[in-house]
Amino acid sequence: MPKLRTANLLGALAGEISERLERQLKTHPNQTDSAAAALNIIGFYEGCSNNELSRALRLSHPATVRLVDKLETEGLVESRPGADRRSVALYLSSEGRERIRIILMARCGALGDVVDCLSDAEQRQLTRLLEKLLRKLTLSAEHADHICRLCDDIACPADHCPVHQTALSLEQG
Repeated sequence: MPKLRTANLLGALAGEISERLERQLKTHPNQTDSAAAALNIIGFYEGCSNNELSRALRLSHPATVRLVDKLETEGLVESRPGADRRSVALYLSSEGRERIRIILMARCGALGDVVDCLSDAEQRQLTRLLEKLLRKLTLSAEHADHICRLCDDIACPADHCPVHQTALSLEQG
């Protein structure tokens, strides 16, 4: 029974956190989860292609192209010729950088409100448990990009990220 209760509590918490994050995103007009994730991924991987973005977002190529077009129209993303001339390289504009910073700060605030009832020791313990769970869930580098699509790389740089460290280990065999 304890395992079932833990899973049930985790599901309830995950649902509530999801709703809080969704409400936080809604404070930006026309902002969707996919658009925020796209901005963040482009910021992580300056010069990435539509194909790379599509894989990280788990969107079809046509849906990714439409999303990038929308972000370009809003002045958040710039498309430049890619390395092979058939592809494009994606970059954040200064407005795009500012937008993702605002989104990530709001996300951090919403999540911080959830854990602020925990003592410092409890937060460190929760961090260790979350790292362990994220390592277990990481299946590949592509999957890592999807898991971390809305992560703040300042709060969790790749060299300390359990997801990306696990992905590197998996790639090295």
